[in-house]
Amino acid sequence: MLVQSLFVQNMMAVRGFVIALMPDFSRVDDVMQETFLTVTAKAEAFVEGSNFRSWACSIARFKVLEALRRPGNGEVALDADVIEALCATEMEEWQPEEELRLLSHCKAELAPQARRVIELRYEQAHRPMEIAQRMGWTVNAVHVALARARVALRECVEQKLKQSLPESPWTRRA
Repeated sequence: MLVQSLFVQNMMAVRGFVIALMPDFSRVDDVMQETFLTVTAKAEAFVEGSNFRSWACSIARFKVLEALRRPGNGEVALDADVIEALCATEMEEWQPEEELRLLSHCKAELAPQARRVIELRYEQAHRPMEIAQRMGWTVNAVHVALARARVALRECVEQKLKQSLPESPWTRRA
């Protein structure tokens, strides 16, 4: 029962981790469910007092890799080495709740159409072709709008993080 409550407490962090690794946002819930089931099944392996978030994210990483290896998924998967590099960040330092809060503020600052295209793609999991049809745009216009909105969001979050968290893993440059 301990690991289930720890999973619920750390669910936003694990979900953010999975989202960062999954090319298909619509499959994140499936990977989260598989991760929860594995965490529950391996509960006896968790050492109480150790870093639960890191342990759960390592399980999630393997679930992402499994999902990306499934035949016929039609996704362009990240290379396993890239996933390992992304996972190298110390999970104790990562503050997803703060980044998500800042992202929400930054999203509210976007122009209305940019905000709408971001919501359609990342909150409602529509593909660019569907977004183009809904908004009366070309698919290329959707790709451009998404790219510009992502850049604006990233810059906004980074700027706000630098102000509030001067030594965040997201603001460090290699």
